[in-house]
Amino acid sequence: MGLVAHVDAGKTTLTESILYNSGVIRSMGRVDDKSAYLDTDSQEKDRGITIYSKQAVMQLDDLQITMVDTPGHIDFGAEMERALGVLDIAVLVVSGIDGVQAHSKTVWKLLNRLRLPVIVFVNKMDISAKSHEELLENIRHELDDSIAEITDIDTIATCSEELLGEYLENDSISEDSIYNAVVKGEFHPCFFGSALKSDGVEVLLDTVKKVAAAKNFCGGAYACESNDNKSTFGAYCYKISRDDAGVRLSHLKICDGILRIKDYIGDEKVNEIRMYSGRKYNALKEAVKGDMVAIPGLVNTVPGMGIGTKVGSGRMNLEPVLSYAIRHDGSLTDNQLLQCLKEVEEELPELRVEYDEEHRETRVSLMGEVQREILTQIMADRYSVAVTFDVGSISYKETISDVVEGVGHFEPLRHYAEVHLKMEPADIGTGISIDTNVSEDVLDKNWIRLIMTHLSERVHRGVLTGSPLTDVKITVVGGRAHTKHTEGGDFRQATYRAIRQGLMQAHSRLLEPYYEYTLELPEQYIGKAMSDIDRMNGTCTLSENVGGVGVLIGRAPVATMHTYGSEVMAYSGGRGHLYLNNGGYAACHNEEEVIERIGYNPDADKRNLSSSVFCEHGAGVIVPWDEVFDKMHVPPCINGLKREDDIAGFKPLTAPRQSEAISIGTDEIDEIINRTAYANRKSVSSHKGISAAVAAKNRQTKTYIPPKEIEYKGTVTKQKYLLVDGYNVIFAWEELKELAHDNIDGARGRLLDILDHYRSMIDDEIIVVFDAYRLQNHKTEYLDYNTIHVVYTKTAENADQYIERFSHEHGKKYDITVVTSDGLEQIIIRGQGCRLISSREFEDYVLGASEKMRKEHGL
Repeated sequence: MGLVAHVDAGKTTLTESILYNSGVIRSMGRVDDKSAYLDTDSQEKDRGITIYSKQAVMQLDDLQITMVDTPGHIDFGAEMERALGVLDIAVLVVSGIDGVQAHSKTVWKLLNRLRLPVIVFVNKMDISAKSHEELLENIRHELDDSIAEITDIDTIATCSEELLGEYLENDSISEDSIYNAVVKGEFHPCFFGSALKSDGVEVLLDTVKKVAAAKNFCGGAYACESNDNKSTFGAYCYKISRDDAGVRLSHLKICDGILRIKDYIGDEKVNEIRMYSGRKYNALKEAVKGDMVAIPGLVNTVPGMGIGTKVGSGRMNLEPVLSYAIRHDGSLTDNQLLQCLKEVEEELPELRVEYDEEHRETRVSLMGEVQREILTQIMADRYSVAVTFDVGSISYKETISDVVEGVGHFEPLRHYAEVHLKMEPADIGTGISIDTNVSEDVLDKNWIRLIMTHLSERVHRGVLTGSPLTDVKITVVGGRAHTKHTEGGDFRQATYRAIRQGLMQAHSRLLEPYYEYTLELPEQYIGKAMSDIDRMNGTCTLSENVGGVGVLIGRAPVATMHTYGSEVMAYSGGRGHLYLNNGGYAACHNEEEVIERIGYNPDADKRNLSSSVFCEHGAGVIVPWDEVFDKMHVPPCINGLKREDDIAGFKPLTAPRQSEAISIGTDEIDEIINRTAYANRKSVSSHKGISAAVAAKNRQTKTYIPPKEIEYKGTVTKQKYLLVDGYNVIFAWEELKELAHDNIDGARGRLLDILDHYRSMIDDEIIVVFDAYRLQNHKTEYLDYNTIHVVYTKTAENADQYIERFSHEHGKKYDITVVTSDGLEQIIIRGQGCRLISSREFEDYVLGASEKMRKEHGL
């Protein structure tokens, strides 16, 4: 059971009252004296708000209930939304003083989307001046007509045809029918009371027991139905936290099956199972369906992750709309700061931490001012570093407004794949949806699945500003493979190019985030406020004007309104209040201005190619996107769809260019393959990554031994070694950083294939070092990956330490160059007499080497 509410509705007080009435605590704690049972974080106590979702376990007769207290402040809405995925029943708390607030409406929409049974509890009735009827009218008007007191049979009867039929036949409705209607989401009972005085709490709990009895719960909102009768393990990870000792905890809801000590989640062993209630926990030998437990030590779990075939992860609807550059006091290097923020991001994934190599700055996405203050305090308390933020920038997105068929063809020598995708606008807020409509007689099932995987494995960028693509349905409608020459990486290339080719044809639209706002202020300022909102390109409606106070509601772009709250406070003398809520994305009000300011050139984006590669006269030929239709091998797959040259008034995004056939050889083919998100190797898939591919075919199994001194006759030449700090490079290169955000194994695999290709152009032996210091009882692991060497450090040793030790021991014997951007490590490396290349410079070297080879061979 989860408690959800707008901030200051008294949700935490209701939690205390429920725990007291159920016998979990002997006396009720209070928010104002910092004694609430579930407000365990120091910042929660100081601010008097809930920041992190937490749980308490209680027993009501033979029913065990895990109660989840969620944040009510909009800045922590993403934390609340993740917790909704574990709920079987939700209690929406509404303030009897304020009625339904803006964030309450957002929570209601999320609950409806998850089809959860919802009970409404109107709190603070002991100090409310409003009547039950007045409040209920407000709730029904703002939320739903299906909300009523449980004794109001006339209203309940109107909630469904089944209830109405029973009422007309019997002049009454049975209790079983009422609670079945609650389970189905047809009726939502409403209770009035005072959490502080425990008024109405027992009736609320009695209703929870009856709703639970009406249906066998324990799956959770994100539990999917099984396709067979076999009991397979399924769980939903809704939260990552750390205990007092700093151990990483993965909080899971067991949706099906049993989890036991020594079982495996993926390739990670479960050594301990904890069931928390407040700060305390009990150690379990096994967790069964319905249990909410914490597993210490797992490193591959992320919030919102479904585990097992029966569990599906829900797409998050509440997300940050502002991105900030973060500055620090110099006590840490940029790399160390990035690592610290990455740890915090595990607990708050909405931060979206990234390093902008071009501007040499770390950026985070934040929900609002309060979350920014919380992050500042976290960095000071945990890592002893003072951070500040810039003014923030808007996170734009892109979509399309027409239907197109995108075609991608990849056919250099000894490679082949062609992909046809139908791309069409989707409903607002649905994100990217993927489907297939191609017969297995046309394209084998394995290739279809591979295309689907490549569609979902990365964030696709639009062609207006390079912003993430959203609200597009992509359907696989055709394609072709070659029985001899097609490999998995070929379809990756063709898929990416098909998306990009489709976007270059389509009429793209820029989207910006909007706020849904409620503005309360004295009536003499209503005119000014309406004028201001009109200037902001927002909409405005006067919903109330009672007692000299007016209430305006509407929507406005985040870009124009995000600082308006301070203006309201200033001109109203502190008597006005602006409440902002996530309003989703809509058409950008100043699209042309933003596009011009960002200055994105889709043709210059080498990581998102719209051209295709065809084979002519035994060599690969690059064909521009607007000429692909003339050369594609599979006929158009969408009947009646016009091509761009048939559409009156169609204007391509780029200036017309002359058709030019550019021949490429095998080295250029490899360079093309290496510019995408993964390498074209069967042993390293986007799912398994490097660690899981150790035993695959083209990874050599021999152990790499650090070099011994080489004896030379005549002129002595030192053997050259290139040491690469793996993770430092991954988070310095834009391509790898973006990939690591979704799949760190894939990023590792991508880097190794780039370096394997680079090794063929230089004389240096390449050693790539990755941290494995978090793994327990891990010994230093040496592996050969084709032509390069890979080192995974031992427990308690990071890559910096290994490279420093290697440089110290071998710096005088060998010609060593180190690739890293870590400032402290650079100083130490120079002290050992070794050469140094920053991670960003190294990327230029790698690209330059490929370009040089191509020119030397006249390609």
